[in-house]
Order: sequence, then C-alpha cells, then structure tokens
Amino acid sequence: MPGTGDTYHFGNVHGPVNAGSGRQFVAGRDQTVYEGDGERRELVAQVAALRDALDGMRLTAGERGAADRELGAVREALDRDEPDREAAAGHLQRFTEGLRRAGALASAGAAAVGALSTLAHWLGPLGAGVLGLL
Repeated sequence: MPGTGDTYHFGNVHGPVNAGSGRQFVAGRDQTVYEGDGERRELVAQVAALRDALDGMRLTAGERGAADRELGAVREALDRDEPDREAAAGHLQRFTEGLRRAGALASAGAAAVGALSTLAHWLGPLGAGVLGLL
C-alpha cells in the first residue's frame, strides 16, 4: 500500500494523487470517484460511449463542438450530489437534435442509439423528446 509521500505519474498529471474515499470509475475519457452509486456509474458510462461515438461521426467542427458541450453539460448534471434530471434532459435533447440536424443520428450506430435510449429512459418523462427523435 503506497504511503502519503509516494508520487504517481499519469500522463501530464503528477502526484501525489488523492482519489477520495470512493471507488474510482473511468469510462472513456471521463474519470470520476463515486461511492457505491452503480446507477450513476452506468449513466456516466453511457455519456462516455456517446463521446466515443462522436469520433466516428461525420460532423463539422462547429457541430462537433456543440455536441461535445452538450454532453459535458449532461455529465455536469449527473455529477451533482443529487443529479439534475431536468438540466440533463435539456442538454441531451439538444445533443440529439444537433445530431439529427447534421444527419449523423441516422448513421450513429447501435452503441450511440443504445446510450441515448438508456439515458432517456433514466430521465423518465423528461426523456420523451429524446426517445421521439430516435
């Protein structure tokens, strides 16, 4: 077990690194510490899957930037002590509408559609607009 004086190197980040008292969860490019919240880990994994799916979509730089900002806002809504479903729903809907307008939703693939569906179902009635776009 490393002591408090140990130093760790993670790319450009140099330790010591304090990961808090929870379990560290890494999904794609996202990294968070959660304390036993399996549902939230699954939702973060779905956001990470959408970020990864963006890499394979034909989007302009502007469309990609807007999509990335909306996903970042969804992630922020999930990271609150009590997830903000209303904020997450608005950002997820704008993300999905942006993909549809760009023509990327039709070719997004099963992983992206599955992630959108999972997030929309978690949102309940607030996710109906996203499900309607799929």
